[in-house]
Amino acid sequence: MTRYFLGVDAGASKTHALVMTEEGSLLGWGESGTGNHETYGFDHARNSIGTALRMAADASGIDPSQGDYACFCLAGADVSQDYETIPQRILDPLLGNVPYSLKNDAFGCLRGGTRSPYGIMINCGTGQVAVGRDRAGKAIRIGGYGFEFGDYSGGSVIAQAAVAAVVRADDGRGEATQLTEWLLEAANLDTVSALIDRTYRDDAYLASLGVPALTFRASAAGDQVARRIILAAAEEMAVTATALVRRLEMEQEEFDLITAGSVFRGEDPVFLETVIQSIRPIAPRANHCFPLYAPVVGAVLLASEEAGLTVSDSMYSNLEATMPEEL
Repeated sequence: MTRYFLGVDAGASKTHALVMTEEGSLLGWGESGTGNHETYGFDHARNSIGTALRMAADASGIDPSQGDYACFCLAGADVSQDYETIPQRILDPLLGNVPYSLKNDAFGCLRGGTRSPYGIMINCGTGQVAVGRDRAGKAIRIGGYGFEFGDYSGGSVIAQAAVAAVVRADDGRGEATQLTEWLLEAANLDTVSALIDRTYRDDAYLASLGVPALTFRASAAGDQVARRIILAAAEEMAVTATALVRRLEMEQEEFDLITAGSVFRGEDPVFLETVIQSIRPIAPRANHCFPLYAPVVGAVLLASEEAGLTVSDSMYSNLEATMPEEL
């Protein structure tokens, strides 16, 4: 009798679901809106996750209740209370008696990032988060809680530092920077005072200006203020990664180091180069790579492994042969 595994990856903007057989064939894929309860609440998150699951199950010709095991990698699964309320308010009503695990969405990115069941993933997008797993299965997460809880990297931190540099250059506390001209141009404004007036209580507008990309552009063009901002963010990601390496005692291990998130694709390669060069002395056998598969693939692989399977080369071959075009 065929065994079916369910995997769900839900973030701030979308939810993906997959159904996979024990042979590694992906039978169905589903997509819906945000499954993060922090965005629009538990009811909305449950509806989004349920919609994606039903789409994947319908495409597979099964009912979600026929799943042998499911893994949910969800944004918003952060603190201990979440691991009580998310099952109660979202997952239990959807799955009935299907056994499942709940993890932060970063773990789907880690498992989908490599064929190996262990390794380290550092993600730098709007914010930062890093997760790792050793050969014995011990898993650790660092960060992903926000600036006030010690996350000093990510696009939002870069943007904050860049805007501060522009203001300080204008009022005499800091040195001149190309960021001033480019940020005013992006905002279609003439003065820094006008920029302050426009953005002071409008975070959404400020976010729309693409300040991190401007900072990378200025750094690549040789602006030293922008370069220092980029390097500070990179060094923070390196600190985070090396902390994971040490806590998992992987200094002498060979493992994949996965870098994910928009900041790692910035215009100035100095960010990525600095992170990798800073990690090398601590973990010389780490193999840098970008994510191999989408996080939802990681979620469904985790489901199969947690049900007792070892993912074989033939399973990976079947998985890749049946990968939905959307992924």
